[in-house]
Amino acid sequence: MRTIRGKRRSDGFSLVELMVAMVLLSVGFLAMGHLMLASIEHSKQGRHDMIALNTASEIIERIRAVPFDDVFSLFNGLDTSDSLSVPPEAREWVNHVRSQLGPTAYSVVHIYRTGDKPDLDAPGLMEVEVLTSWVERARQRTMKTSTYLVRMGS
Repeated sequence: MRTIRGKRRSDGFSLVELMVAMVLLSVGFLAMGHLMLASIEHSKQGRHDMIALNTASEIIERIRAVPFDDVFSLFNGLDTSDSLSVPPEAREWVNHVRSQLGPTAYSVVHIYRTGDKPDLDAPGLMEVEVLTSWVERARQRTMKTSTYLVRMGS
């Protein structure tokens, strides 16, 4: 080895320095991998939330197409997990909810009329509430979507 003014000259990294750098890089890559997996999982949850919201919105839009006086009798208590309770106007919802969110997914429709809730005090007003449930990562998730229907001319 050559020396410069009595000091030993080093041409590179020692084995210990190389090992420390490898450990630090490994820890950094593992942390980034964990962040990527968490990001993928959160985007999947967001996607399912958006699908549930869109499915509930489709159900609400179809309910809006029915005459106001028929809404309560046709759709109150509708549960897509029980295909016998689903009226013919909504039979395709059963398959649609399951195809979008999985075989355990279902939606339940509750309709509240004037007097059923404190905020429903005006005549000709109904609240339509759609609860959409599905299993995600072995957990039951539920999203509530609601809107008001008003009788035209009330």
